[in-house]
Amino acid sequence: MESNNFQQENTDQDEISIVEILFHYLRYWKSFLISIAICLGLALAYLFYATPQYKILSRVVINDEKKGQTTDVMSAFSDLGIITPTSNLDNEIEVLRARILMKGVVDSLRIGVDYYKKGGIKKHEIYKKTPVYVSVPNVIAPGSFTVNLVSENVLSVHSGDENFDQKVEIGKELNSPWGILTFTLNPFGEESFPIEVVIKDPAAPTFLPQVDINAVNKTSSVVELSLTTATPQKGQDIINALVAHYNKNAVDDKNYVAYSTISFIDDRLQSVTGELQSAEKNVESYQKTQGITDLQAQGQLLLTSSGEYNKKITDAGIQMDLLKQIQNYLMNPANKDNAIPSNVGLTDPTVISLIQKYNEQLIEKKRTTAGMSESHPMLIEFNNQIAMIREDLLRGISISEAGIQSTIRELQRQENMYIGQARSLTTQERESRDLFRQQSLKEALFTYLLQKREETGLTLVMATPNAKVIDPAFYDSTPVKPKKLIILLAALMLSVIIPVIIIYIRDLFDNKVHIKEDVTKVISAPFLGVIPMVKNTDPFPVLKIRSSIAERFRTVISNLEFIVGSERRKVISVTSYTSGDGKSFFSRNLAMTLAATGKKTLLIDLDLRKSVMAKTLGTLHSEKGTSMFLSDPKVRINEIIDASHTFHKNLDIIPVQVFPPNPAELLSSERLEQLFQTIGREYDYIVVDTAPIGLVADVYNINAYALSTIFLLRSDYTLKKTLSEIQELYKEKKLNNLSVVLNAVTDENIYGYGQYGHYKHNYYTDEN
Repeated sequence: MESNNFQQENTDQDEISIVEILFHYLRYWKSFLISIAICLGLALAYLFYATPQYKILSRVVINDEKKGQTTDVMSAFSDLGIITPTSNLDNEIEVLRARILMKGVVDSLRIGVDYYKKGGIKKHEIYKKTPVYVSVPNVIAPGSFTVNLVSENVLSVHSGDENFDQKVEIGKELNSPWGILTFTLNPFGEESFPIEVVIKDPAAPTFLPQVDINAVNKTSSVVELSLTTATPQKGQDIINALVAHYNKNAVDDKNYVAYSTISFIDDRLQSVTGELQSAEKNVESYQKTQGITDLQAQGQLLLTSSGEYNKKITDAGIQMDLLKQIQNYLMNPANKDNAIPSNVGLTDPTVISLIQKYNEQLIEKKRTTAGMSESHPMLIEFNNQIAMIREDLLRGISISEAGIQSTIRELQRQENMYIGQARSLTTQERESRDLFRQQSLKEALFTYLLQKREETGLTLVMATPNAKVIDPAFYDSTPVKPKKLIILLAALMLSVIIPVIIIYIRDLFDNKVHIKEDVTKVISAPFLGVIPMVKNTDPFPVLKIRSSIAERFRTVISNLEFIVGSERRKVISVTSYTSGDGKSFFSRNLAMTLAATGKKTLLIDLDLRKSVMAKTLGTLHSEKGTSMFLSDPKVRINEIIDASHTFHKNLDIIPVQVFPPNPAELLSSERLEQLFQTIGREYDYIVVDTAPIGLVADVYNINAYALSTIFLLRSDYTLKKTLSEIQELYKEKKLNNLSVVLNAVTDENIYGYGQYGHYKHNYYTDEN
């Protein structure tokens, strides 16, 4: 039998049992199974319909001078004065991320248009397998359409959204809502018609592929490029093309100064060639006119010493001429954004340094401000810096020219000193020497420019890219999205969390009593037991002595014995808070259980307002009932007692029979006292079925004669807010020996989750 549970008032009602909470939720195991089936089903459906995504990876090494990892072979030609653009890892990563670079990738791979093939359930991208390519030079609006083959060279273009349906020959233009379309055959196309073509919006954020570019670690210049896509081949092509475009731009940047230098040298060679030819003709003409074939030995001897100074004067003249040309180049507005030729033979270190600084700033401006408007703050800042360097360079050239002029004057003075000793030479010899000097100067300058042009041309061949590919683009055959295991685990977690939340919310708003613990947490009065739900219409199901309900009533009686003790007069009052709690059912079955144990029992129906006992039990042998006895002094006690023992030999019944108009007055009359005094000694137990205490106060009139009051609650029916009122009745002792019984409890609420229900059905074999 169920153990007795008499609570003490000092019991900690707030103690929380994790086991109880667990078993509370496990009572809804069917809901959890349904939730698991639904969530896992949805997860599997999503995995079935979702397009798998693959991660494409590639690794490259970027030349980073700060980390000593440059591999540029052009450093071997630094003595030629050619500038090699410096590289920094952070800057190069930003260059790789530039939109203009990715735009070039999109244009080269023609991925501004996507091609799809519809399958049985979902469509998939066919990329390079498309039978035709679509070219849209200027996209008017994004959208999609279906292309089908009508004949050998005729295609049909259809779009239901745009109400567009036309035919076009391959290779010809077609005006459409998306722009001018041109179709070309793909010689490597493997898919058949029809196909779906999607024109993407160039202004949309998703138009350019989103490639993640990050340094692998802080100690190296290795960069990892990654891209997540549903088409692995397309992702590989994008990353490989991105690296190729980056390297091409890097090589172009390195050759920028070299091309400018070659252009400058070519212009100078053209000018010097003419001057050299003119000087040679002057020498030839002078020698023919004057009849000079050779210098005299004496003149050669006297002028040998002056020859060295003459050479120095020639070199200084070359430097002066080069400075003039650089100065004119800078002053020409047409060369505002062009690099200054550097491999021209200048020897002034200050001027060379300023030229290198000027060219480096131009290169940095070109790489950083590509695509910027003239009003962009960064572009304005670069222009200001370049202008300042240009002014410094012009000042440096002026200073260098002044120094060279001073040097030339000193050299000429030394030369004239030696020439003065040769005054005896003829005028023709002196004039001839001047002509030869002009010829030698132009010839030396011409030879020097040819040498520098060859050296500069060599640097064009030796230019190397910035990035070296370590791992070409590759991917794992296992998709990164959707993650099957994570989705299934998440679905499993949700399948548990969702019912828990629903049950928890339902419990928050649940205002009814369901199980024994709902009662005992609030009411400290003795709890006699629980009565299971009965589905049949048998008025006395306890007569099946091996049924669970009979056992439950015996438990109630056993616990009740601790309350009533050995009192001879054992009047048990049964009440509830409202109608519908099963008070009459409990009263008659409690009385029948007592009678079945051999106790002489009397069942009195004192619910004078809405009794259903007579209707439930059928016709009783007593024609008069409690209402008549209380209202008519002439009625005797033996006239209202049904002692026919129709239901059990130890059970007598006093019904109501007639409902009086003044039940409250009758229950407060002296006749009620006479009733209990008269029958008190004849029965072992008297069970009194009273009216609900939450509706009327009849039970208080009966309480004076009751040894104990059983307060009946109904599972899934009685409101929880009434429990505090019952607790107050118990604390204030308004009802004698108040105890509580929970009625109509389902098997699930009685036994909870587990095997007890299975044991119950195997143990109580007499149940229907």
